[in-house]
Amino acid sequence: MIPHWQLLRPHQWIKNTACLAGVVFGGRLGEPAALQQAALTFAVFSLAASAVYVFNDIQDLPRDRLHPRKCRRPLPSGTVTVPQAWRMALGLVVAAAAFALGLGPGGALCAGAYLLLNLAYSLRLKHVVLVDVHCIALGFVLRLLAGIYAVGDRPTGWIVLCTFFLALFLGLAKRRGELAQHPETASQRPVLARYNLPFLDSALDNTAVMAVVSYALFSANPAKNPSLVMTVPIVYYAIAHYKFLVTVEAGGEDPDRIWWQDPRIRYSVLLWLVTYMAIDYGNLNLFR
Repeated sequence: MIPHWQLLRPHQWIKNTACLAGVVFGGRLGEPAALQQAALTFAVFSLAASAVYVFNDIQDLPRDRLHPRKCRRPLPSGTVTVPQAWRMALGLVVAAAAFALGLGPGGALCAGAYLLLNLAYSLRLKHVVLVDVHCIALGFVLRLLAGIYAVGDRPTGWIVLCTFFLALFLGLAKRRGELAQHPETASQRPVLARYNLPFLDSALDNTAVMAVVSYALFSANPAKNPSLVMTVPIVYYAIAHYKFLVTVEAGGEDPDRIWWQDPRIRYSVLLWLVTYMAIDYGNLNLFR
């Protein structure tokens, strides 16, 4: 059972915390119905994401068998057969679709768009330079939108842009980490051969700036508490430190594990969350 569980990549479900944005940052934590919808959205996207991972692993099976690390995954190693993987993927899609009906039209549409986007990504788009990382970023935007629509709210344009550029930054950082640490894996991931380090460093700079500026404009929205600008330096530090890990210490190949392995990233995110919620829910007014 453990290999089948590994095939679902549960450690990557942390990405689906973007689905909780609507209830956390919309001031809805005290509403049981909103909490239930947020949890349901998280569950739907976890099921959908695992279906995508299984399908992608099936598509990548010939290349993964040649990869020094990925060859130990359940499918390349033979601990899970391809027919078993197909049955798992189909079951996950059916379960995600069934639960998505409870999200409302907006949330269900985002979940469906997420599955279609990732199907196109697995079949073709992951091999197209720049389009590959844009697909990853759009996946995060769809998670965010689904979580907001599911609780009956609407997002601001700035938080959507911030999510997009932050996710694009992380996707580019992953590409840089793969290229810098394991340049020989370009044969297993053909799109890597189209990138180079100077371009990726420039793109990281651009997306980092856009993410910070978008967040700053989100926090300065007239509808928000002006004191939220205090959280901007925390966001800047976290992004700058992540870029340091990627460009100076040659990390970033696996963004999902950096949260657990780097205490500065972990504490920065926690400090930002606590500060944001203290200001927003505590109605702390320091500026006008």
